[in-house]
Amino acid sequence: MKHFINGIEVSPRNINDIGLVSDFTGDPEILKLNTDTIVLTREAYDLVKNHVDTQGVFEGIPYRIELSYNVTLEYYIDLLDNVLWKDHEVEVTIKQRKNWDNFYDKAVGTSFELLLTKGVQFNTIDVPYLIVKDNQAELAFTTAITLFSLYKTFAEAIQDLQFAIAEFQDAIGLDPSDVIASAIKLAARLIYIAALYLLIIELLNRLIEIIYPPVQYLKGCKVIELMEVSCQEFGYTFQSTLLDEISGITILPVPLLKEGKSIFENLVPSLLNNVWSTGLPGGSDSIPTVWSLFEQMEVMFNARTRISNNVVEFERRDYWENLVNMEILPALVLQSDRSDAFRYNTEEVWKRYYMHYQIDYTDLHTSDKIYEYNDAEFSTESINFINEDLVSIKSLQEVNISLALGSRKTELSYAEKIVFGVFTIIDLLTAILTFGNGTDFSGTVTSRIGMLQIGSQFFGTTKVLYLVNDRQPTDWYDYLSAKTLWDKYHYINQITLNSYEIRENARIRIRSQDFVNLLDNNYAEIDGQICEILRLEYIDEKGFANVSYKKPSNYAQGKVTNIVINE
Repeated sequence: MKHFINGIEVSPRNINDIGLVSDFTGDPEILKLNTDTIVLTREAYDLVKNHVDTQGVFEGIPYRIELSYNVTLEYYIDLLDNVLWKDHEVEVTIKQRKNWDNFYDKAVGTSFELLLTKGVQFNTIDVPYLIVKDNQAELAFTTAITLFSLYKTFAEAIQDLQFAIAEFQDAIGLDPSDVIASAIKLAARLIYIAALYLLIIELLNRLIEIIYPPVQYLKGCKVIELMEVSCQEFGYTFQSTLLDEISGITILPVPLLKEGKSIFENLVPSLLNNVWSTGLPGGSDSIPTVWSLFEQMEVMFNARTRISNNVVEFERRDYWENLVNMEILPALVLQSDRSDAFRYNTEEVWKRYYMHYQIDYTDLHTSDKIYEYNDAEFSTESINFINEDLVSIKSLQEVNISLALGSRKTELSYAEKIVFGVFTIIDLLTAILTFGNGTDFSGTVTSRIGMLQIGSQFFGTTKVLYLVNDRQPTDWYDYLSAKTLWDKYHYINQITLNSYEIRENARIRIRSQDFVNLLDNNYAEIDGQICEILRLEYIDEKGFANVSYKKPSNYAQGKVTNIVINE
């Protein structure tokens, strides 16, 4: 193993003990040293000191490690991570370039607002929405009375107009003064009816804005767009077959925009389109940073994020199991007495598996009909037992999604149904009076089916939608409901499909190239079975590696079953 700083070969004081470790469990550390630091002396010390004097500590120093078989690993010295200066040596931490640690550090520290400030362009979409309040019955009652009164007045005016026309016809041929008087009366009636007609239209428009507020728009952004553009900004390429299949997944940030319009200063909703958000999650959202978005999508889709060859991959956690391209032959775990040892992954057994979105109590619709799709719950039950009190299946596996579902308008509300018929009659009357160029109030009502509906202008929890064009289709729940998430992504977590033997620190002979291949895909064939590598420690100078891995087992088969509690 050779070490280079800016292309100059150096020899750390502890070079013979330096190995590489990859831990794929929890928050994965795909590649790190098996020691906390490396110790640089003499020329290497001078190189680091000169860099600090000229460039400062905020920019890392390129560090390259060359293994055998022409395998090269690119690192950098992180001068902000526990650098310890001594009289003639310096202890530093190195990290791999363009890999997990590098991506993670950038994603954690970068908000979408920062990217927007830097001028990064995201393709946002306009999401139409309606404010559907909870006092529709009260408004419908008031509207019905007002419409009845207006209709009655209009009908009486039409009748008076008929009398005025008849009176004018009777006056023809009589005294000219009677004709003039009748004409004036007829003209007055016509003016009155025209004024009444305009008043009815104006009042109807005002009533429509109460019962049927105008369609407004909030900006949102598709998840795949947020991830792709962010990765590009970090210098990576993004790839996800999972999101390609559900590309309509969209984030709708909370409508809180600094220096935005005030709802109290602008009481005409039609003037307020697109003034509430930028379309990107902000500080008030549950996913304000790039990593928080990745992390939340991992929770939602039972997925993992991997970085390989400058490509960020986002897939269901078992995706790489089908891409195995190498075989390894580990020795027995206990070398001292030439025997094997393993344990079962019983820590992954759960009694209750509960998946749920957030209920946004500032938006009444998230606790209404849509609540049917909000959560799903499952239980692991023993099939055969002798003593029920000794059954020890326990623990809660909670999948807590920090987003709220968006409610799709599926039908006319109670208020809309009451006045829809009246609007149809009015459309017919205005069409007759204007020779086919009347109003279309009834069409205004039906065109709203499929739009997002919220309880008020502001809501408190970031929403997730599945959009085709700008609306949620009738089968949106086949992509987002908690039950769907279980059926497509989380079902593999039930112990009957997730039972393994875990072997730890088994020694293997391995080449440098094989070690690098396992960094790209931590699945390998062992003893004729596809196994997941959990941890790998490789010391090139000693020519071997210690591996911990999960081997498929059937210890749960026929012993337990899963039942649905709530879906």
